[in-house]
Amino acid sequence: MTGPLHVVVVNDRAYPAGGASKVALESAKGLAARGHEVTVMAAMGPPSDDLALAGVKAEVLGQKDLATGARGAVAIQGLWNTQSGQELTQLLASRPAGRTIVHVHSWSKALSPSVFAAAGRAGHPVIATLHDYGLACPNAALHIFPTGRPCTLKPMSLPCLTTNCDSRRYHHKLWRIARQVSLEHVARAAHRLDTAICVSAYSHDILRPLLPTSLRTTVVDNPIEAVNEGPADPAANRGFVYVGRFSAEKGVLLLAHATAEANLPIVFVGEGELEADIRRINPAAVLTGWLPGDQVRARMRAGRAVVMPSTWRETQGMVVPEAFAAGLPVITSSDTAPGAATQDGVTGLVFRNGDVEDLKRALTTLASDDALVRQMGRTAYDRFWAAPPTLDRHVESLEAVYRQALARR
Repeated sequence: MTGPLHVVVVNDRAYPAGGASKVALESAKGLAARGHEVTVMAAMGPPSDDLALAGVKAEVLGQKDLATGARGAVAIQGLWNTQSGQELTQLLASRPAGRTIVHVHSWSKALSPSVFAAAGRAGHPVIATLHDYGLACPNAALHIFPTGRPCTLKPMSLPCLTTNCDSRRYHHKLWRIARQVSLEHVARAAHRLDTAICVSAYSHDILRPLLPTSLRTTVVDNPIEAVNEGPADPAANRGFVYVGRFSAEKGVLLLAHATAEANLPIVFVGEGELEADIRRINPAAVLTGWLPGDQVRARMRAGRAVVMPSTWRETQGMVVPEAFAAGLPVITSSDTAPGAATQDGVTGLVFRNGDVEDLKRALTTLASDDALVRQMGRTAYDRFWAAPPTLDRHVESLEAVYRQALARR
């Protein structure tokens, strides 16, 4: 089938805040640029100005993030947001059959499982991009936060239900279990989907055994916002760079300890609840806060290597390909998506997950070997730009998924 489509992008936010929202909105603009009629339905606004400039309509409910609302109301909204379901139903009622796609990205910050039920009832094909492990796992991370270790339990099994894996307290885990019941048995989300999109082969291999066998899955790489400014010269730099949230599962305290003990300079780009802890552990560390994209690229290019010390799996880790695009080697944790994207000894170094001594080994190796740093950075650069994951490639892949879904109808 040819011709323009009607695409309704469902996402918690109508502005970029986090990787999922950034991908959702960039893909919406990319689809509009190819002539499709695109509408973003979001709980939280205001919408980014560039959506309207790109010809993307925005329907914003004016709701708040679950993390900021009153506890009782938030608990109910997170389990089943009636307003979001009703608004999506009304929005889809006027869309033409046979030419409409509903694409769900982020839903757990405000929209709730109700959007899957509303989308499924409307009769149009429903696609979901799995930016986390939430379609299968109550805490969406397959991670035991109190211990900082990956979870190997079957989601929603008795051992899962009785394990305190939440980053807060067990009573919040109980609420997450209730939300998972709402997602799986009330909204029947996985059964409403025509296709679930995984953002990497790594996350696909983990998720596929946990999802219904009837659910169709595929991999579509996230678009990477990269500007080819030529390869950097990382061997001319001394300091290391981290980009991301300052949270425990991101491994920032591990990195603060390692760089302090090895007496190596480190720049942390980002924000988060562990900012004071980073400053206490490593007073010499530079913390910049969140920066515009061009300034992030400049900070990275001024570094010797980019370090991603996550202890949790992640689904992709977009900073790694961004580093490769600049011609920088990376240091990443084993048993994670960033680690899987790194060829150890070729485009970077992979250290044992959670092991501060092994992280120090990787840091000191790159700190002392200019030739290795230069070689790794150039290899990473050449491989990235040989087939860059551009927005155009991403949108072309989405169009193929959409048209196949419509053909099955």
